[in-house]
Amino acid sequence: MIISFIKKFKYQLLLVILILLALYPLSFFIYIPKWDNINGYLPYRYFISDYLWNGKLPLWNPFQRLGYPGYADLQSGVWNPLVWIIMLFGKYTINSLIIELLLCYVFAGLGFFKLSYYLFKCKKTSFILGLSYALSGFMVGSSQLMVFLIAVTWFPWIIYSLLNFFNTYKLKYKLLSAVFIALFITGASPAYTIILAYIVIGMFSYQILIKKDYRELFIGGVLILVVLTVLILPYINSFIEFAPYFNRTDKLEYSKFLLANPFTPVSYISFAFPYSVISNSDVFNVTDLSLRNGYFGLVGLIGFCFSFLSKWNRTKYILLISLFLSLLLAAGGETFLFKYLYHLPGFGIFRHPSMFRAFSIFCCLLLAGNEIKLIIHNGLEKKHKIVGVIFLALTIIVGVLSMTKSGIAEFKTLLADVANFVEFSQHSMSTHLLLNTVIILVLFIVILVLQKITSLSLFKLIIVFVVFDLLIQTRLTIPTTVCYKIPQSDISEFFKNLPNEINQEYNNTPLGQLDESQVEHKVDGIWQNLSTYNKTLSSIGVNPMRFKSFDEAKEDGRLDEAKFHNIIYPSDSKKIEIKNIIVGYNEFSVEVENRTGENQNVILNQNYHHLWSAKFNGKPMEVNLHNKLTMEVEIPKSNKGVLVFEYKSPRTLPTFIISFLGYVVVLVLLFKRKNLVINSRNTR
Repeated sequence: MIISFIKKFKYQLLLVILILLALYPLSFFIYIPKWDNINGYLPYRYFISDYLWNGKLPLWNPFQRLGYPGYADLQSGVWNPLVWIIMLFGKYTINSLIIELLLCYVFAGLGFFKLSYYLFKCKKTSFILGLSYALSGFMVGSSQLMVFLIAVTWFPWIIYSLLNFFNTYKLKYKLLSAVFIALFITGASPAYTIILAYIVIGMFSYQILIKKDYRELFIGGVLILVVLTVLILPYINSFIEFAPYFNRTDKLEYSKFLLANPFTPVSYISFAFPYSVISNSDVFNVTDLSLRNGYFGLVGLIGFCFSFLSKWNRTKYILLISLFLSLLLAAGGETFLFKYLYHLPGFGIFRHPSMFRAFSIFCCLLLAGNEIKLIIHNGLEKKHKIVGVIFLALTIIVGVLSMTKSGIAEFKTLLADVANFVEFSQHSMSTHLLLNTVIILVLFIVILVLQKITSLSLFKLIIVFVVFDLLIQTRLTIPTTVCYKIPQSDISEFFKNLPNEINQEYNNTPLGQLDESQVEHKVDGIWQNLSTYNKTLSSIGVNPMRFKSFDEAKEDGRLDEAKFHNIIYPSDSKKIEIKNIIVGYNEFSVEVENRTGENQNVILNQNYHHLWSAKFNGKPMEVNLHNKLTMEVEIPKSNKGVLVFEYKSPRTLPTFIISFLGYVVVLVLLFKRKNLVINSRNTR
């Protein structure tokens, strides 16, 4: 049975193995992911898992910027089933992050393999395209942005399911479409969710235009929407509860801030020479080095060029138009298109136009697919050889020009840096280009030699080229955009020593003095949001889920006034006494004594949210907005007792249960229908 399984899925298994080998510093748990993955997505997920493993809902995180509703963080994965599964095995640690990141690459490759096989009916072609997609410049270059990778991971699965639905209207593909879109939305950056909405609407609109009878299309679309709503119900609820306070629901001003990090034409050089875009060159400075790479393999690039030489059809025109639009959008303010689309709903909320290059890679590989299939089965034609010779000639010219601007000594130093896993190159673009051209020429020479001295088929020669090409380019990029050269074992030990209980030591310390320098557990490699790991109060932290009132208070000075106080404080310390402050899970408690004959206020130094409630000696109290930023309650005159603040979200647990049951029902239906198909085949 195992042998038959391996034979049936040999290309998929080989695809997974090669992806993991290409990412060996992660897959062998040698080093750790870098930048936003460590500073953002890891602490957000750790907070969620820590609360859950302490038997509490992850509603309020008090350890960053006067607190925020952690369950409403759209980039934390809190409502993503894949994150749920990972958290079943314990708190979310560095190992969990590595596993989730690797799953992005694996599922991206398998998803593109699945879509390619549906379109081209050739596993050999699908293997090449799947590997090229999984190890593309977007996946490797933007590895630090896991919420970007999650979008790119599930996108081919969504397109595959929708195309099948449009052609068959089967329940299976309606359900799969809903599931994959749910996985996309609950894990990806909200910016990609907005883009996906336009793509799906566009696909349905196109189907309406080309089909006279769209009754099944309408019914199926409604069903997908209903199932999707059920699956992401807690996600929707959490966003609705936080939306009135969120600082990013309004359009950003059309400015350099909004248009930061475009994928400009100068970065198109990465289509052939990806190593050049992470060189020490000012020509790329307009874009962050993690958002410049558009590589999708030399075979993919040459196949894309071949597509212009073959017969055109409706699908190719759609892909070409989509490619053109995605490149224009990726350029941001460098072209006219983004300025016009900025006025559409959702556009203008997100930054980093370069994110659109993911769709450019997607379209280019699909355009290359049919050409690669024809070459595999029919061999190279004269036109293919001419294009190949032209490409080699251009590569040699680039290499010669690069050599004139570089030198042997600098080239050797660059090779030494690559061997030593140096993070940032100090070498010029010409030296990087020289190394890229040498690699390309050596690969072509190796293939020509293998063709002469072996009996390898053309397909196997192409596979050798593709594998070495993508694995070498990935290795060159890894130190800069994928991994810190920090041992995974050090970070793993850090997580083992983290406290399970909330630190109460600094409850009487002014928040302005809590800047994470006070945290007990530190480690090289994790430099931000340390208070979340240590479960201790802090006035700083990095998170896009900021309160609008917090940002406004930061601008006009009210935040500084708030940070002058500790977590709970009286409006007048001479008239009211507080002691024994306790920071709990989603709650705060304090002993209060009002010594005067007048009502006095006590302030909770956390961002105001309408879901906070308060009780004094068990009696409900009205929670009011204090200084347009935090919260306060009024303590009755000549009274003492225990004041408890509690954050409650009554709809969160019911919506989660509905969502969970929705996934269960969908999986049962899919599994049942699969068994019915298998049984019907066996009885024939």
